[in-house]
Amino acid sequence: MSQNYPNAPGSKGGGASRDAADQTVSRASKLRSAIESLMEKGYRLTADEIAAHMKESVLAIRPRVSELVKTGVLIKLKDRRKNVSGMTAHILRHRDSLTAVDLPQPTAKPRRSAPQAMHSDQNALFG
Repeated sequence: MSQNYPNAPGSKGGGASRDAADQTVSRASKLRSAIESLMEKGYRLTADEIAAHMKESVLAIRPRVSELVKTGVLIKLKDRRKNVSGMTAHILRHRDSLTAVDLPQPTAKPRRSAPQAMHSDQNALFG
């Protein structure tokens, strides 16, 4: 592991693993910040639910969540929920969010309707 872990991405070895960790430092910092901002609102989510809400890969979010848990920013609750894989994962909360808040449901996009006819007697013109 990196000496800077969990404040910076780490690797268990050298070579390609270390190179990958070095290349993700900037993006990892941005993702941790975005996760913290999301969770400060009081949501209770698993790592995979955070990834889905942020429209990010679980492969990018899970390590950032682990880093935030290790630094004490996120707290693992006793409760668990199933992920898409069927396995259960801890529900997380922000350390400062003592009251749970429901995640807003996405609003449906309005359907596009056919354009309005230019003239009320349009069918008469082409009939």
